[in-house]
Amino acid sequence: MPLAILTVPLFKATDANGLPLAGGKLYAYAAGTSTPLALLAADGATPLANPVILDSAGQAAIRLGDAPYKLNLLSALDVQQPTWPVDNVVSLLN
Repeated sequence: MPLAILTVPLFKATDANGLPLAGGKLYAYAAGTSTPLALLAADGATPLANPVILDSAGQAAIRLGDAPYKLNLLSALDVQQPTWPVDNVVSLLN
């Protein structure tokens, strides 16, 4: 029996207090730059808006493209989140 791999990651963010980052904004850029680079929808081909707006649970279904990313996370009120941005993020599926 072949094994299936879940290919649609569910990104989940919390605030500094551990609460869901409802309405948070996940920005994506080409690694090491400020050039926007789209994250992808569950189909792996459809570009998502940049930023991706997190739902009320602080989640979003995203996929990464082939290129390395720099990701930045802000609250719904545009407050920079601790430990962000994160640079050189790559997909383990590529």
